[in-house]
Order: sequence, then structure tokens, then C-alpha cells
Amino acid sequence: MLDNQRFAKATQWLRPYTRWATRFSLNSPEWLPAWVRHAPLKLSALILRGYHRFLR
Repeated sequence: MLDNQRFAKATQWLRPYTRWATRFSLNSPEWLPAWVRHAPLKLSALILRGYHRFLR
């Protein structure tokens, strides 16, 4: 449990970007290709995965 709390605290700086990426993905028009709509979320996930591997 402490590792999860430490990870959440360490990645607190990314939360505003992740919120924005989620809003962008949900509010983007349907005619946009899926890879464009989900690109910000995928970038956020990539950063979190890399940071998690770095902490291990």
C-alpha cells in the first residue's frame, strides 16, 4: 500500500495533464480519427509506465 501511495504522490504533477487529456478525448468530435482523440491519453500512460519502471 505504501508503494501505491508513494507512486501517486510522485506522479501528482501529471494529474492536470491527465485530466485535460481525458476531457479532450471525451469531448472531441466523432469525425476525428481515434488515434488523434486518444493520443494525449496514450502519452500520459506512456509517461506513467516509464516512471513506474524507473521507480522499481
